[in-house]
Amino acid sequence: MSTSNTMHFEDVRVGDAIAPIEFHFSLTSLVRYAAATWDFHPYHYDTEFVRRFGMPAPVADGQMLGALMARMMMSWGGDDAYLRRLGYRQRQPVFAGETVVFEGRVVSMSAQSGAGLVDAVLTARKTDGIVVISDAAATIELASASLSQQDIRGAP
Repeated sequence: MSTSNTMHFEDVRVGDAIAPIEFHFSLTSLVRYAAATWDFHPYHYDTEFVRRFGMPAPVADGQMLGALMARMMMSWGGDDAYLRRLGYRQRQPVFAGETVVFEGRVVSMSAQSGAGLVDAVLTARKTDGIVVISDAAATIELASASLSQQDIRGAP
């Protein structure tokens, strides 16, 4: 028997915190992300190259931050969640060796076409307090105990 990690729409309230995640951007994680996305520009892995441009270390791909915010939302929403929308603007670079904490909170909820939708505002801060991302927005569809999955997904 398997257990399901599922957040239900009915259990969420405006103001609820999204379970945060903390991620350490090691050089290895930057190289792995570069390989996964085929983005092999030296500024993502070559310390000597980036120092010629005044950077202290290789820089994380901005899309990696988006992937981590998506991971946070999906971890919080659980197995039956569906990330409908994610938008953000990066304010500061993240360099190899830095750690970032991703946080969020529920700002609104709605039922549209039988789907339980939750809107959240997200932030990302380095452990020294520097804001990397502020006012990011995400919409996640959550499972509903009162609506069937057929109703939620709009299936025939």
